[in-house]
Amino acid sequence: MHLTHPTRWLNRLLVLVLAASVLAAPAGTAAPAQAGVRLQAAPATDWTAVPGAAGARSGPAAVVYGGELHLFVRTTNGKIKTNQLSLSAGTWTGWTTLPGTTNAASAPAATVYGGELHLFVRTTNGTLRVNQLSLSAGTWTGWTTVPGTTNAASAPAATVYGGELHLFVRTTNSKIKTNRLSLSAGTWTGWTAVPGPAGAGSAPAATGYGGELRLFVRATNGTLRANRLKAGTWTGWTAAPGPAGAASAPAATGYGGELRLFVRGAGNRVYQARVDG
Repeated sequence: MHLTHPTRWLNRLLVLVLAASVLAAPAGTAAPAQAGVRLQAAPATDWTAVPGAAGARSGPAAVVYGGELHLFVRTTNGKIKTNQLSLSAGTWTGWTTLPGTTNAASAPAATVYGGELHLFVRTTNGTLRVNQLSLSAGTWTGWTTVPGTTNAASAPAATVYGGELHLFVRTTNSKIKTNRLSLSAGTWTGWTAVPGPAGAGSAPAATGYGGELRLFVRATNGTLRANRLKAGTWTGWTAAPGPAGAASAPAATGYGGELRLFVRGAGNRVYQARVDG
């Protein structure tokens, strides 16, 4: 099947975003696959540069909103730049800087919730800041601090599950903290630690799959660990499929009826695990 130019862009950007957090040091050899899991090196893709001077100093974040693909990156001065790809036009609008004081110290995270695009970033003092883009207004609301004590030491992860926006971050003591925004209440529930010893050595990754919220992290020993939120309760941290000596934060998404897990491993390659259950 012949793909149109915009569709090729979207396919390439799916790989770009899933591999965005896999930029780290070389790792060890790949571990054998577990039952129900197919572990393999992700195939090479046809990379091309996004046009314009981004001045990027972090991995990107991308989300589809208002019929356009929105791309975000942290720059050298702690600002966040954005670029949009229009599927109808097949062209990028060009890099622009989001207004306001950000003091970003991590890669951004983006998700759509309640009809708005929500953008998150960790700041230099370990707090998280958020900005919202409203399609109806066409403007950003401005940077505000997500309330509560975070002690964040990683880039955030955000996903929508169970009618709420779930926000995750690794803390300075290698725990994973979470906060939830309820659209009906309009307030954050407050930061709490995900139960159990995560031993997190990377930023978390979160996605909804199979009626559950799936949470992944690279541990300090280079293995991948997973936790599930189901019916309001976490099932506990367990080993997740991945190459031995994983060298990056994981990335996860559901596609084609499977859960896809990505991580950087041996030989500077990106490995993927396709989880059936």
